[in-house]
Amino acid sequence: MRRPPPALPPPPPPPPPPAGSMSPAFLLLLLLLLLPARARRERLPGGAQAGRSAPAPSSSSSSTSSSSSSSSWAAGPSRFPRSRPGRRRGRLYCRVGIGFHLQLHPDGRVDGAHDASPLSILEIFAVSQGIVGIRGVFSNKFLAMSKKGKLHASAHFTSECQFRERFQENSYNTYASAVHRGRRSGREWYVALNKRGKAKRGCSPRARPQHVSTHFLPRFRQPPPPQLAFTVTRPEKKPPPPPPPPPPKKTAAATLPRHSHGPVKYRLKFRFG
Repeated sequence: MRRPPPALPPPPPPPPPPAGSMSPAFLLLLLLLLLPARARRERLPGGAQAGRSAPAPSSSSSSTSSSSSSSSWAAGPSRFPRSRPGRRRGRLYCRVGIGFHLQLHPDGRVDGAHDASPLSILEIFAVSQGIVGIRGVFSNKFLAMSKKGKLHASAHFTSECQFRERFQENSYNTYASAVHRGRRSGREWYVALNKRGKAKRGCSPRARPQHVSTHFLPRFRQPPPPQLAFTVTRPEKKPPPPPPPPPPKKTAAATLPRHSHGPVKYRLKFRFG
């Protein structure tokens, strides 16, 4: 019996290409990708390439502007800044005596003046629910009540500058200290003025919510309401047509009777009797 021929070994794999050589298809693809980029670069003018490096001065200018703005902010706001949103600006009018406006002095005094003045312009802002603070716009100081019930103007906002605002039935407001009150009775101490316009102590027995000296009427400056108006356009009237021309007047010649050249006929009249 014949033996089958032995199986041939598999052919060896092709040797890998050397590291430095590339296939021609890959080289052609790389060349097609590089040509458009080079053509684009040649089309750009000289100033455009310089513009790419231009952001550096802009960053320096922005840093300069930011430094100048930060320095101006560090200098502090103006002495009499505008009222921030959510704050009420106006005057507190107490109807005791001849009527006084509560005012805060730069030296720390608190009193009332009958005539309105820049010292009486106040700014009321909310601290928490039902608690407000009162600041003098001209003096830039806060209304405060000491532990002895004396009213004064403080340069810094502390717990003594917090007051509890309540609305009365007669449309007036009362302001009681949120910190200090009577130790034994627990009665609240209110901001009050006497009939001569001087500040009362909050612990005074005549400074209670039912007394007129503790009632203040807020007079806030509110922006005028927008005027709601509308324009009515009337239809244009057409001019009336011109009157028809008057008929021609009849002349005297036309009114004269016409004479007939024919024979004149006479009718006989019979009279009986």
